[in-house]
Amino acid sequence: MSIIKYHTLESYLEEVQPESLREILREIINISLDVPKQILTFLLGESDYSGIINVSGDEQLSLDIAAHELFMQRIPNNLYSLLLGEETDENNIMEGTGDFIVLGDFIDGSSIIRTRSPGGIVNVIDQKGYTVAALTVSYTLFLRFDLATDLGFIQFIHDGESFRVFRDTLDISPSKNPVFGLGGKYNDHSAKQKLFVDALDIKGKNRYGGCMVQDMNNVFEKTGVFGYFAPKLRFCYEIVPYLYILSKVNGEGFYITADGHEIRYKDIKPLDVNKLTSMHYLHQRTGFVGGSKDLIELWHKIEDL
Repeated sequence: MSIIKYHTLESYLEEVQPESLREILREIINISLDVPKQILTFLLGESDYSGIINVSGDEQLSLDIAAHELFMQRIPNNLYSLLLGEETDENNIMEGTGDFIVLGDFIDGSSIIRTRSPGGIVNVIDQKGYTVAALTVSYTLFLRFDLATDLGFIQFIHDGESFRVFRDTLDISPSKNPVFGLGGKYNDHSAKQKLFVDALDIKGKNRYGGCMVQDMNNVFEKTGVFGYFAPKLRFCYEIVPYLYILSKVNGEGFYITADGHEIRYKDIKPLDVNKLTSMHYLHQRTGFVGGSKDLIELWHKIEDL
């Protein structure tokens, strides 16, 4: 059993450098504690939808807007140079005086919130476009956080009163009792994709739930694979942060471009900071497959048909 180095969240954060990154993470974590109140308000409301169409052409859920505004209003603008989220359009780009750029899908899985727990994903990048911290939060009975920085991975919960560290290291490879969740309809998959799904079905259990945070939590707990072959997931603030986290837990992954090219994490170029205020670039969607290394290698071994 591994020895826990960071017995408290604060002992981990105290080693995060620079201090400005440490402060951004503290703010995001603390603001996340107020999201359950928004979820409750949403569940008790009479209408789920806001009547507003976002830049992707989808009608916005009122919870998505509320969570977006919560983070936009609460994160001090001296901590970021840009603050952008899933509900960002040309009229609500947040500019600040800080060093880092914060990209967030602040409430992931809101469309299925009446039957499953949602989550949140945040990607913090530097001025060169490289991820320096990735944080996810699961809004279950106790808030569960998974955080990765150059220090490594740490998982902690908030029990309603304080933060408690669950683990400060994680190794998901090779797979042990794997679960897998691959979005989309089986009949719509290519021949190679069907072979991959069939192989996973022999090795593990299908646990696809429709919320990226919760599906990836399953992979972190049980080992396995999560993915979506079609260009469904947002590259800048869903896929990139999870690829970064996977790199810290001995996992592997790749994204699939619109024209079908597969790009592994080690070959990913940094985000183009100058294009982040372009809605087409910020909200671009790609495919994604990530998880335990042996199962990702299984994909690469299947002959293209």
